[in-house]
Amino acid sequence: MRIARAFGVPALAAVLISVMTAPSCADSWILPTATTYTSCGAHARVAITPRGLDSQLRYFEDKVRKVDPAGQKKGGAHVASARLERLIANRWQVVWERPIVNDVAPVSALIRDDGNYAVTFDDWHGLGYGPNVVVIYGAGGKLVRALGLSDIVPADYIKALPHSVSSIHWRGDPRFSADGQSIVIPVVIPSESFASNPAMIDVAVELASGKVSAIDANAWEAALETGRKVLAGQIAYEAAAKAAFLAPLLRPKINAEREWHDYLREAVARLIGDDDTPSTTVLRLPGASDYAVSETWVHDALTESYADKVAIASLSEPNLVSVLQKVAVKLPARSLSKVTVFIALSDENWVATVEAMRRTGAKLIQLNPDKPIPQRPKRIVRRYGPGRD
Repeated sequence: MRIARAFGVPALAAVLISVMTAPSCADSWILPTATTYTSCGAHARVAITPRGLDSQLRYFEDKVRKVDPAGQKKGGAHVASARLERLIANRWQVVWERPIVNDVAPVSALIRDDGNYAVTFDDWHGLGYGPNVVVIYGAGGKLVRALGLSDIVPADYIKALPHSVSSIHWRGDPRFSADGQSIVIPVVIPSESFASNPAMIDVAVELASGKVSAIDANAWEAALETGRKVLAGQIAYEAAAKAAFLAPLLRPKINAEREWHDYLREAVARLIGDDDTPSTTVLRLPGASDYAVSETWVHDALTESYADKVAIASLSEPNLVSVLQKVAVKLPARSLSKVTVFIALSDENWVATVEAMRRTGAKLIQLNPDKPIPQRPKRIVRRYGPGRD
């Protein structure tokens, strides 16, 4: 398997800026547009007009620079607003119109059929974050209550929920209760792995007061216990990952492709940092049915014109030496003079590899799997700050 050079962090951030105006497991958001939400009986509707944004990129850049209001479009609406209408005598009549508390726009909204309550959910580009996770508007557009996620579920439960770049994936599609006095919100039950259709439990929010309550107390307690177990597992995993990150790096405990790719990336990063990640190539065992293509990967890794740094390992060190000898003898002299090659080989196989690769002019750097590679201090600071604990 070959893994190509990774994009840098700034480029990745730019890709992740786009967003949707509906709940999504991915962080893909488009600019919000004026949207009308109609009640189930079609006797009332609420039209949401978002604050005017210049672009997703401008909004993201302003947020980073702490410019307020972020991404404001010249000539665009300066606040998000809502207009509630009721169908009376076959004509839509405005009941109230007012600014709403969302910075840009809510993700979604519901309106009761009599028009007495409208409820919005989450903030655009921030599902689950901030003080407007659930906002209830009553008669005349009066704000009944704005709730943050911590008003609905405990803080530890929130930590256990699935998170992505800009969202906490905390709910399904809300609905009104059968008597119309509450909003019923399916809340995601945390799990050890992210699922596209996670288990959920219903929580009720009373419209008149904004009071939150569990519909089934026993089921809710079970969900809270699940959240505690998932969080404990996450904490243990993160502690183990931190310990491995700080510990000296040695050869993988399992002689497998994925593990060697991980080793190569981490070893190179410890030597030169994270800003210029090379492609990684792992040569398979000679007896494997899919072995032949992996020899091609080694050749291509060394000869592709864009690659100035490559990292190579093998499930069999002696065989890697043989393959490198075979590849090197066919290359023009000094053809790799601008290439740095990181090779995972122990001392017993290193001398023969240096001799075989000498004519290519490549700069060779040994990654001896049996010698510990200490963590790079700058990487520790970048990931965990000045202190390690």
